[in-house]
Amino acid sequence: MKNIMKILLVMVAIANTNTGVCATEGPYNMTDPTSNIKFYIGSFNSAKVKAQGEGKLFFVDFYASWCTPCKWMEESTFRDEEVVKLMEESYVPYKVDIDKAEGFELKKKFGVRLLPTILIFNKKGELVERVEETLDAKKLRSLLTFHAGNNTTVLPHRPNTSPSSQPQDSQETEELAELYKNYKEKLSRESKTFNAQIGMFPDYREAYAYVNTIRKQFLEPILVIADYKEGTTYYKVLLGQFGSIEEANSFCKILIHDHDINAIVH
Repeated sequence: MKNIMKILLVMVAIANTNTGVCATEGPYNMTDPTSNIKFYIGSFNSAKVKAQGEGKLFFVDFYASWCTPCKWMEESTFRDEEVVKLMEESYVPYKVDIDKAEGFELKKKFGVRLLPTILIFNKKGELVERVEETLDAKKLRSLLTFHAGNNTTVLPHRPNTSPSSQPQDSQETEELAELYKNYKEKLSRESKTFNAQIGMFPDYREAYAYVNTIRKQFLEPILVIADYKEGTTYYKVLLGQFGSIEEANSFCKILIHDHDINAIVH
């Protein structure tokens, strides 16, 4: 009887140990089963501390399970081999689900209004980049490469603004400012934008009424453009920004399949 009790106690101890392992903070891929990137599991602060401790940059992706562009990035951008390699070498990647308690608080703290939103922190834990758009693999590779190549110096600019003039060394600041400017201009030159057209209306009031409805479902930017055709002005509602027709077409398929929204590439 004593031997049986000992065996039972050992089995319970093993079960508890295994449960503890599953709950331990650390890199694990189950947050995003479609992605090859091993996003860190745990709290935001522990992920940030891990990045600083390993001398890496901290990559934060704000998302939601219902966000179609987020899903598109998971199925394409985050599966790109070069993106995965850059993340492993220079970053601690972390996902923030805005529908969860911590994610909701972080959304308010960092003023996240659009999905997906990406934040990048340097080795000192300082915010150096904010991107509020859907990124294809090419754009994300460029972004990751730029910051990985300059991760020893605090970039002298506020997120989403031009570099400021608060130099520790004026020549170094000018060089970084010029590098950052060239990087942004390069992205602009390289990216021919394609969108998903999700509606066309003869009356602009109908178009904006539709926009207000869509905004309840999507956080990403929505564009309305006027198109003159055969003597009549039509108002087109566009969603998403993509660097190729193929990527935009994939996005349209997701809108049709997951949201029953008719969409064509614009």
